Amino acid sequence: MLILLHGFLVERNPNVIRTVEVSSMTIYTTIFPRTKLKDFLAREESKKPGCYMLLGDDMNNPDKMRVYVGEGESVDSRLKSHAYGEKQRDFWNEAIVFTSKDDYITKTQIQYLEAEIHKLVYDAGQAELDNTQRPSSPNLSEVDTAEMEHFLDAIKLILSSIGVDILEPNKIKPVEKSAEEVTVYHFGVNGAKAEMKIEEDKYIVLQGSTAVMKDRPSINPAIKKMRDSLVASGVLRENDNKGLYEFTVDYIFNSPSYAAAAIAGGTENGRRQWKYHGKSLNDMELEELD
Repeated sequence: MLILLHGFLVERNPNVIRTVEVSSMTIYTTIFPRTKLKDFLAREESKKPGCYMLLGDDMNNPDKMRVYVGEGESVDSRLKSHAYGEKQRDFWNEAIVFTSKDDYITKTQIQYLEAEIHKLVYDAGQAELDNTQRPSSPNLSEVDTAEMEHFLDAIKLILSSIGVDILEPNKIKPVEKSAEEVTVYHFGVNGAKAEMKIEEDKYIVLQGSTAVMKDRPSINPAIKKMRDSLVASGVLRENDNKGLYEFTVDYIFNSPSYAAAAIAGGTENGRRQWKYHGKSLNDMELEELD
């Protein structure tokens, strides 16, 4: 099924209010920085029922953003409360609001969306949730459930299109490999050997790759926290026969350098270290430009 996205900037500066629509669907998305809350509150969609996400930095984990998921019969009052009211939240600097182009969506439906979006963020594990409680999901009819699942698919597409990839997990379920040739990059250090492929601008370290167990003395705190998280979540598992960690699943990293750092236990220049038949990732990209 082909889905077309239509984006519009309310002002020329992309750091202000933006809207995104999906062709043939009633979903309407508004994205704006906290500094433009007053401008959003003057817009018609702020008076409608909808779900919203508040995004900001997580001071305890620089690799992740912090997210609050909420809903309201009229989102304006909820957002004002989060900005300077009794439910004020200091962390957020951007809001994404999902409403309908008509007045069809109901309170029960938006509660369902809130619960499902919260669950997707929680299961993906790529952002820290600021919610103190997990929203409960109301019972919907079979027809309403199908419609809201379609709504959720659109939300995933919209968030991915604006670079907010927090609803999909980094862990990739194994799938049957196709006959199509895939470029696999290699990186080795201190006995550890790893393979990585690039798909849809994502850097994927392949299952079975190994990583050193001992962190370097000079390891960056963010890299150490990332490696500790991979061990705690079971992505990296100790391999007694090799004295190394082993990747138990294919795993997505945000950059080739972070992927290399996870393997080496310290800072690495991934664009120089990952190689395909002796050519670095830098070399391969330069060849494509020539």
